[in-house]
Amino acid sequence: MTSFETRSPRAPVYGRRAMVVSGHAAATLAGISALKRGGTIVDGMVAASAALGVVLGHATSIGGDCFMLYHEAASGRTFGLNASGIAPTAATPEYFPDGMKTRGPLAPVVPGLVRAWEAMHRRHGRLAWRSLFEDAIDLAENGHPVSHVLADRIPDDRPLLAADPGCAATYLPRGRALAFGDLLRQPALARTLSGIASDGADSFYLGETAQRIGAYFAERGGLMRAADLAAFQPLWVEPAGSTYRGHRVAVMPPNSFGILLPMQLEGLAAVPSEALAEDPVRRVGWQMSAMKAAFEHGRPLIADPREIADAVARALAPEMGARMRAAVLATAPATRIPNRGGTSCLMLADAEGNAICVVQSVFNVFGSAFLEPATGIIFNNRMQGFTHRPGRPNSVGPGKRPAHTLSPVMVLRDGRVRYVLASPGGASQTLTAAQVITQLVDMGRNVAAAVEAPRWCNARDGEFLIESEFPESVVPQLAAMGHAVARSPDPYFYGSAKAIELLPSGTLAGAADHRREAFALGF
Repeated sequence: MTSFETRSPRAPVYGRRAMVVSGHAAATLAGISALKRGGTIVDGMVAASAALGVVLGHATSIGGDCFMLYHEAASGRTFGLNASGIAPTAATPEYFPDGMKTRGPLAPVVPGLVRAWEAMHRRHGRLAWRSLFEDAIDLAENGHPVSHVLADRIPDDRPLLAADPGCAATYLPRGRALAFGDLLRQPALARTLSGIASDGADSFYLGETAQRIGAYFAERGGLMRAADLAAFQPLWVEPAGSTYRGHRVAVMPPNSFGILLPMQLEGLAAVPSEALAEDPVRRVGWQMSAMKAAFEHGRPLIADPREIADAVARALAPEMGARMRAAVLATAPATRIPNRGGTSCLMLADAEGNAICVVQSVFNVFGSAFLEPATGIIFNNRMQGFTHRPGRPNSVGPGKRPAHTLSPVMVLRDGRVRYVLASPGGASQTLTAAQVITQLVDMGRNVAAAVEAPRWCNARDGEFLIESEFPESVVPQLAAMGHAVARSPDPYFYGSAKAIELLPSGTLAGAADHRREAFALGF
């Protein structure tokens, strides 16, 4: 390895009984608290997920949705839960003749996160539902210090936040942008969470909260109504995936972008593991080629799961694998894949081998920038995952789920979970996962070294960015492989990878990316 890959990372965090890794210390601590009270990893997940929606409202909220992967050690089975939101009943291509709206009351799909908590807790929870929200309610009611990441995002989106009464009151109180360390209180959100804690998910989807949401959307010219919330249910699904150098990589099937990860890994399998480990510059070029090919051939297969029934089979067919391998070994075309997004993720594992990975989001930073004041809920803007053009698998339509970037990942060996990993980053999520898996599997690095290694991503305009740790000489070398790249020192572009390794000894090793404010803790 060259010098830019040999800097010393932080050591992994170790645990004997359980491990929690999330995008914020308060959420990780909420998960640990539930586990120490005798809860399962699902109890810990609900507590941590709810806390994330309070402290990282620009990235996730109960007005957003999620995908979950869960591995049950006793049965050896891995399950997927698709809680991506559905389009309102009134959403048709004719309603959006000029394209899907990116912000405001026409941008959200029906949120799925709260129903996902309920579905997973009914199967695998142990603690009383009410007890799982104590930390989140406290953070909302009594306040939490504004993090660096949130404080940095507010000025960037100030015009959008100022245009919405709910967002302005929350993030621009008295006209002043909240700064790092300011105390952010959200009493309306605390009341909404208290209702969910007392009355379950029905409080959100069938009760007073749903009525308020529907009325506010109608008042502001949006499409969502209380009946749309009442109609929502998550979907239990079989994970998709393939084998990479003896490891089974499990992802969510479409409408998730997850299927693009095994496609990329199939392409990388054309390169000997030793070559990937020994030549970091060519490794990046091969990864970029794999990403371009996967997006070119796999992206058209990603839509509501009812629209393309054989999407997984087509994406993982032998002829597609041959196409991926040929693309990696050839000079890459100048395909551009635009990237954008605001997302958070969390993962938990225990000593018995159970594991869960959740990626939850409002999509763009601050989602729709549309916050309902009486409930304190900021809503997603996932409607832009659809196309407004009729007659296509991903055309917007009533009750449909859009193409969705969220991509949790589990890597299994001999039927047991070996790694759990995920990262925010919009369309870059699967390529971040491919980079981390290469570090883990091909290079044999520990989880901390894998998530902190220098990374690349696809920029918002579809070009590639590389981190400043890469030397200047990398740019022309990648150009010779067919990849136009630029350098950027901004760590926000490169996601916030998180990973847990379940070691053969039974020890759990966790890692939280230094690029944002992720936090790993085990016991």
